[in-house]
Amino acid sequence: MMATTERKLTRRTFLKATGFSAAAAALSACVVAAPTAGDEAAPAAEQIELDYWYIWGGRGGEGQVAGCDLFTEHNPNITMHPLTAGGVIVDKTLAAFAAGDPPDLVDLILCAPLAGRGALIAVDDYIESSTVVDLENYQAAHLEAVNWAGERWGLPANEGLGWLGLARNRNLVQAAGLDEDALPSDFEELHAWAEALEDIDDDGNVQTLGMDIRGILTYPDCWSVVMGKRYFDGETFEYNFDSEEFVEALQIAKSFYDRVGAEKIAEFKASQEGQPIPSPAAAGRVGLFSGGSWTPGSLALNAAEGLEFGFSFVPDGAGEGKMPFFAGTHTAMILNGSENVDAAWQFLEFTSTDEYNRRVYDVSGFIMGTKSFIDSLDMNTLYPGLDFYTTGFSEGTRVWGIAPDPNWYLAWDGFLSLEEEVGFGKTDPVEGLQFLQEQLTTELAKVLNA
Repeated sequence: MMATTERKLTRRTFLKATGFSAAAAALSACVVAAPTAGDEAAPAAEQIELDYWYIWGGRGGEGQVAGCDLFTEHNPNITMHPLTAGGVIVDKTLAAFAAGDPPDLVDLILCAPLAGRGALIAVDDYIESSTVVDLENYQAAHLEAVNWAGERWGLPANEGLGWLGLARNRNLVQAAGLDEDALPSDFEELHAWAEALEDIDDDGNVQTLGMDIRGILTYPDCWSVVMGKRYFDGETFEYNFDSEEFVEALQIAKSFYDRVGAEKIAEFKASQEGQPIPSPAAAGRVGLFSGGSWTPGSLALNAAEGLEFGFSFVPDGAGEGKMPFFAGTHTAMILNGSENVDAAWQFLEFTSTDEYNRRVYDVSGFIMGTKSFIDSLDMNTLYPGLDFYTTGFSEGTRVWGIAPDPNWYLAWDGFLSLEEEVGFGKTDPVEGLQFLQEQLTTELAKVLNA
């Protein structure tokens, strides 16, 4: 246990807090062997119904419904039943699989959490025989999200570009006299920029925060590419949270908490709640912050009038002068237990087409970063700054995708909590990372042994 941690984290609370509760725990102990593609077949002429689950509501969910309707227009014998499952989608899907009544299809960030527990159909054979799917049309880093144990279990789909960039408030940057042609290339320079941008009153209260270290950077995959050390090795099935690189990552994060004090930062963010613009960044009160490909659109729609933002690479924490870029994506997959696997594969094929991606984009604004679809976009019509996330694949010099970790959601939530505890001085980073490493290794062993 972590001697300096105020919140004691047992395995039960660890699983409960991360959303991997009873269903995942049960499946870790008893995994059903997943069939390979082609074991199930649906007669082409019969009327088929497919259940499809995803996390999004609102415009995101509307985009999925529109994509499903377009698919049915092309395949009148297949009726889609799209469903917003929300934030409990992983547990909900695993529980349905354990009960023998899973949906036919699901969209998640990556395949490994379900594939590792026997809940998916491998699709390599389908890909090989497809005349629609072209793996060369996907970003190579995006394809990392569909891997597990040497096989592919789905396709990148619906939303996927770059999920890591350093956003800057250009109004504040220019007012501080900083040179936008010489952006921070390491964390020392980032601290210098934060100091120039921050505004602290005589009582130590934050009026403008120079650098908000939270945000998408708290994803373990993001710190992985920034520090040049993968938190999970998909070939050796080993975690690296106890490495020097991740200790340094938490120390870097804490240094930005310490600039003005973790409590003062919390008070600053709380003070913006209830305001017409509840986000401090959108209100123009944060100089630098991390964000993904959704950030330019969100700022364009929600930021205070007159604000301008720029986007660039987060500094390289490995000291190699690289430009790190995290290629995040969602993935669509077929559930083991579907009675209509061939029809489900038809839908997966369709998600790879520009026609499907255009319909989803038109309704929800989501961009699936296949090479052909990016080429089809008029960059002049995109939100200002979004071009950074479309060109980062080629301009980035360390471009990594999502780690094929069957405990990805556990790792994300555990690391997110740990970073905050370290930032507030409640936990020693070495002890905290060792505890997280042990927790995840224990859960991984159950998956591998099963």
